[in-house]
Amino acid sequence: MTKIVPDPPLSSITTLGVVTFGDYGENEKPLFRVNAGMPIEEALEHASTLLFYSKKLAMEAAMDVRGEQYAWAAHYLCEMGKAVVDDLTQAMTPSR
Repeated sequence: MTKIVPDPPLSSITTLGVVTFGDYGENEKPLFRVNAGMPIEEALEHASTLLFYSKKLAMEAAMDVRGEQYAWAAHYLCEMGKAVVDDLTQAMTPSR
């Protein structure tokens, strides 16, 4: 059985630093950007942690009578996690 090796190898993939998030104001300018050069393993671990806590806060927001206090925190954690995943997706997508 032949082992499939990604090209480029996953260990060489890092964040590009092109995805922004935290849009603000009338023109929705981004306030934050994913930093370039973070190895894929670390970036995915960080994104997973962000999304884990976002999920927990979203559940609290849905179940607690005072849940609205958790909703924005969950929203921002989701936005950060998505930005990391989107940046890695671009890094793994072959140039056309």
